[in-house]
Amino acid sequence: MTLILASASPRRAQLLREAGYRFRVAPSPVEEPTRRPAAMPVDVWPIALAYWKAAAVQEGLAGQAAKREPTILGADTIVVLHGRILGKPRDRRHAREMLRRLSGTTHQVITGLALLCGQRHRFSRAVSTCRIRRLAEAWLTEYLDSGLWEGKAGAYGIQDHDDPWVTLVKGEWSNVVGLPMGLLGRELAAFLEGA
Repeated sequence: MTLILASASPRRAQLLREAGYRFRVAPSPVEEPTRRPAAMPVDVWPIALAYWKAAAVQEGLAGQAAKREPTILGADTIVVLHGRILGKPRDRRHAREMLRRLSGTTHQVITGLALLCGQRHRFSRAVSTCRIRRLAEAWLTEYLDSGLWEGKAGAYGIQDHDDPWVTLVKGEWSNVVGLPMGLLGRELAAFLEGA
């Protein structure tokens, strides 16, 4: 199987490498919509985004000579607090606003997965529950100064700090990083069985 990761996320690539997958990266050229259609459930939105990313990469590869069609992996992660989606922050001010909202709360992290190979496809999602302790303003400023919030749903990374300010309550830790490796392994196995 030739696996292509339709994502520019260094965290997703690192998780795949650490798990021993052989793959190549082809970042999706698609511009992510900033608004979810009102009729689409919140937990379906990351699956739709994962599909759009993977489909754009698949379309870009169409017509290239290959021994066998590659399997394209699309993924998208969102943070959900009280039914509202917190995506990637636009800037530092937006990141501060998100982290203040998340401070002292329990929330969900949902990653949608899309696997495409030719006409075949498979979709799934992983849900993890996390708790963020109350964040002091001085600590928050220090974290924002680090730049570690950039490009991350909810403006944080569970892997970013030695200080356990984010606690995994339920679900896969790697899902919170951006790619649920347990789910991915099961989905890839089922996808390949159906080939």
